Amino acid sequence: MADDGQGHGTAFHYTASVLYLRAMDNLYRILYTIRRFEETVLENFSKGVFYGTTHTYLGQEANAAGVLSHLQPDDIVFSNHRCHGHFLAYGGDPRALFAEMMGKPTGVCAGRGGSQHLHWRNFYSNGIQGGIVPLATGMALAEKRKGSRAITVCFLGDGTLGQGVIYESFNLAALWQAPVLYVIEDNHIAQTTPTQLALAGEMAARLRSFDIPVEEADTSDVLEVHRLAGLLLEDVRLQGEPRALILHTLRFGPHSKGDDTRDPQVVAEWKAQRDPLKIHRARLTPAQAADIEAQVDQRIRAAFQQALEDEPYPSDITLSLTLSPKEDTAAFAPPPPGTPLLEALNAGLRHALQTDERVLLLGEDLLDPYGGSFKVTRGLSGAYPHRVLTTPISEAGFTGLAAGMALRGLRPVVEIMFGDFVTLIADQLINHIAKFRWMYNDQVRVPLVIRTPMGGRRGYGPTHSQSLEKIYLGIPGLRVLAPTALGNPGALLAAAILHTDDPVLFVENKLLYLERIFDGDAEWVLTEECASPAPCYRLTLQGAPPPDLTIAAYGHMATLARQAATRLAYEHEIFAEIIVPTQLAPPDEGSIVASARRTGRLLTLEEGTLALGWGAEVVARAAEALGTSLRAVHRLAALELPIPAAVPLEKRVLPQVENILATAQRLVR
Repeated sequence: MADDGQGHGTAFHYTASVLYLRAMDNLYRILYTIRRFEETVLENFSKGVFYGTTHTYLGQEANAAGVLSHLQPDDIVFSNHRCHGHFLAYGGDPRALFAEMMGKPTGVCAGRGGSQHLHWRNFYSNGIQGGIVPLATGMALAEKRKGSRAITVCFLGDGTLGQGVIYESFNLAALWQAPVLYVIEDNHIAQTTPTQLALAGEMAARLRSFDIPVEEADTSDVLEVHRLAGLLLEDVRLQGEPRALILHTLRFGPHSKGDDTRDPQVVAEWKAQRDPLKIHRARLTPAQAADIEAQVDQRIRAAFQQALEDEPYPSDITLSLTLSPKEDTAAFAPPPPGTPLLEALNAGLRHALQTDERVLLLGEDLLDPYGGSFKVTRGLSGAYPHRVLTTPISEAGFTGLAAGMALRGLRPVVEIMFGDFVTLIADQLINHIAKFRWMYNDQVRVPLVIRTPMGGRRGYGPTHSQSLEKIYLGIPGLRVLAPTALGNPGALLAAAILHTDDPVLFVENKLLYLERIFDGDAEWVLTEECASPAPCYRLTLQGAPPPDLTIAAYGHMATLARQAATRLAYEHEIFAEIIVPTQLAPPDEGSIVASARRTGRLLTLEEGTLALGWGAEVVARAAEALGTSLRAVHRLAALELPIPAAVPLEKRVLPQVENILATAQRLVR
């Protein structure tokens, strides 16, 4: 710039020089902070100061510093098990990170997450490889829908490229134009397996196959990383589309604390030739570098000492899930008796979409005129075309994506086409979705509902007829609900969507879809119990004497229980009280125990297999509560076999009314 005679050109160059020098200083400060933090961790781990394990970022500091120095305050970072460098480069407090690793209440997550599981401001990390990618993608899409213009940076390693869920995520990111930058840190080795033994083809080609533009660099120079990351992040921000940056880097330390199988001489050569701190320090004067190092050394020492002196353990480690189904009663009228349950659930979804614009529906083949495999979403895509999203066949990917949306304030509802496919989302549900609220010290909510049809009796065979909900009944942080044709199932669904801030698995038995809403009749008295936030129902025959037996059942098995109880009364003069919970987890045994206390006998029914099922948990809790006053118990469930496609064989595997009759008679007589 030429001087205009008033010194403006000189001022411009002076200002630019100052800014450049500050940027150079700041980058070195970040590099050195990460280095000294990680060295302090390794120096003290053997002394018993820290718990578990750790995965240091030594040698890769230029990546975090170069990428994250471009972020704006609202931007999001999702990191992995090797997250210390990313956290510190993001601006995280070293003292809080030390304290977290020590299990202290002053830690980033009050000591609950430890080294790998962090959340602070818009920074998230989790220790499960691959599974974070759909979450980060969903976060980016949530911010785009909200119009915030925030973007997401997702860090993953070369070893993670063997995980299928990341390709589901790349596909969704490209299809739906997620503003996310995927940063792949290729340190040439996973835990102890060299990359060439684990990955076929080129890394960049994997991303380009989804039309995601990629840049890559083999460098330890923070300025080169800074330049490339700046270009890509600006592109993501302006275009609102995914981009990727592959950084071929070098890890100086072991995978965790002591599992390094590499040649020490080779690692020593890397440290001599490719140390990012040495490369960037050469650009500073010796005095500048020494001054930064002295300041950082003092800060890290003080942070470590302060963390050591903090109180040792958090005082409260409880977790309470939220659900307020009563809140929808006034706004959402019960369906008239005789309405098919399918229509009631459809009305519940429609009510949720009308009530809150944050509600989205995601799943396979949801769009009209098809409206989903069992038609529960029929008519909704026409009314809400931008909020009913049809997905690829990628259950783990779109469930994780929906969870990312939920973490950023939306209220997504996922439909898994068949309950058998909940096996495909196990990692997302168990290791991510259900853990986040507690693991992040109650700083986040995951208001996500996952709906799925379960059960057999349709001749669909071994992989489309199972009742697998018991897999998820023991997962802390996850609520499992099972609607029934009693009461107001649409209101229960709407409440789960609108009035719970925690994840819900909503299990819909297939045969209930066409069953009509039951509200009592001349034969049966229906009473709604109030033992838990989700309704629990009690059925007794009109004018019957005190019951001889408690039958506990949910879903379609409650219908069979009612049929069996009618025959027991009229054919055998055995009178049963039927308890039908809609909450399977956390366990809601209060009404069942109260009934079993009155009858002294308990029979549980479920369509899943017997071993380790819902009935086993209910019976165990009833026995603990009632002791010897519980005179007889039995669990009735499916045989321990896959479910055949041939209907005659299927009937032999699944429990029938005749089985209930025979078992009840044995219990009473």
